[in-house]
Amino acid sequence: MEIKAVLFDCDGLMFDTEIIAQQIWRDGAREYGVDLPADFFEHITGAGGKDLLDYIGTVPGADTLLKVNRKKRFDLDFWKSINTDCLNRPGLVELFNWLNENGYKIGICSSSAYDYVTALVNTVSVPLHYDVIVCGDMVTHAKPDPEIFLRGASELGVDPENCMVLEDSKQGILAAKNAGMHRCFIPDTIVPDEIMRGAIEFEAPSLNAVITLLKELQVNQ
Repeated sequence: MEIKAVLFDCDGLMFDTEIIAQQIWRDGAREYGVDLPADFFEHITGAGGKDLLDYIGTVPGADTLLKVNRKKRFDLDFWKSINTDCLNRPGLVELFNWLNENGYKIGICSSSAYDYVTALVNTVSVPLHYDVIVCGDMVTHAKPDPEIFLRGASELGVDPENCMVLEDSKQGILAAKNAGMHRCFIPDTIVPDEIMRGAIEFEAPSLNAVITLLKELQVNQ
């Protein structure tokens, strides 16, 4: 196994934003009297496009919440006002630096919109050097469709089998598997179900631990 590129999800993987996002949904649900299913966040985390809308349509009142919450969730002024480095997941800067120093290509592949993702990246106190960024408003199909990862690999000039995807969501892990890429799950708010567990290839407790994983894979090449 030769890994030449690492593809990062954004929300919940690079930055601690999922807890904030879930609280926005819970606050809205209380305000509008919407009953969110127990597995609601498992379905929507990392999802987008038609798959997200189809699921939202199965939860009474959630379509109204989606419109209200999107305005709050993707308020660029709010995210730009966040204190420097307060959203960084542990090991974020260290992993980016190590990947750059060791010749890996780096892509950010997020279901969220480009302006939002770049606003988050700009909350880091040191520049995060990456090669490509592919966002939800740049592709036709959302995760678990593999399009976003395949486009990232194509722009990097790396074959899918030489890519490692880092993800914290079920939709993202499935998209990486569908793309024929190696995939590492880094836990955030989602507890893997049986389907997700079957699609996870590697698991690391933090972004820092990915360095150890890649070193081990280098030895076994």
